[in-house]
Amino acid sequence: MSLFSTFSLVLLLAALAGAQAPDSLSQEQLQAVRQQLREVLAAPQERAFLQVLTDVQVLRAPTADTTAFVYDIAVRFDPERYRDPHLGRYPLTFEDQFILWGKRLALYTLFASWKSGNFYLHDIATGRQAWIAAEAARRLFPPPAKPPAGKAPFATWLKFIHGITPGTEPRTLSLWRRLMQEESRDLVLHRLQAPADSGMSAADSPATGGGP
Repeated sequence: MSLFSTFSLVLLLAALAGAQAPDSLSQEQLQAVRQQLREVLAAPQERAFLQVLTDVQVLRAPTADTTAFVYDIAVRFDPERYRDPHLGRYPLTFEDQFILWGKRLALYTLFASWKSGNFYLHDIATGRQAWIAAEAARRLFPPPAKPPAGKAPFATWLKFIHGITPGTEPRTLSLWRRLMQEESRDLVLHRLQAPADSGMSAADSPATGGGP
């Protein structure tokens, strides 16, 4: 191979690596994304949301293409942390919380530079868990107005996201509830892993193998 050909190959590989790099998130980027998501879900003036929101995680989602980078958004909240001298209990149902936060995350994924997988919500007070694909959430809740430009700063997108109305028309509400899958992320990952496990031989199976 000539020196020119070698140099061209190096440039091509570098270009491919550079093109793939933005798809993966470094630890610093993950931390910044988690902070952005917390701000999306609970604005400074939303005291109730700030009280109940306990954890936000951005987790790599399994895909058939091991070189693809897709991330799930996993949110945990505890309505029992809600404190208000005038209201005894947290006013939103699990479905209300799921849909409202699902709408905000649908808009946020339009801003994000990384590919989103599923949105998971976990009520740690009751143990109830559910999820929806981010793509489905975007179909259910397209931008209600012209969104900011893709390169607009996060603060501009945040104002746009928090400006959406909380109400949902009955037909769309029923679609949200129909597409809301009542299961944990662990169960989803287990189901995705099942086809690979089914290809094991009988000797490899944990149920029939020689191990304890």
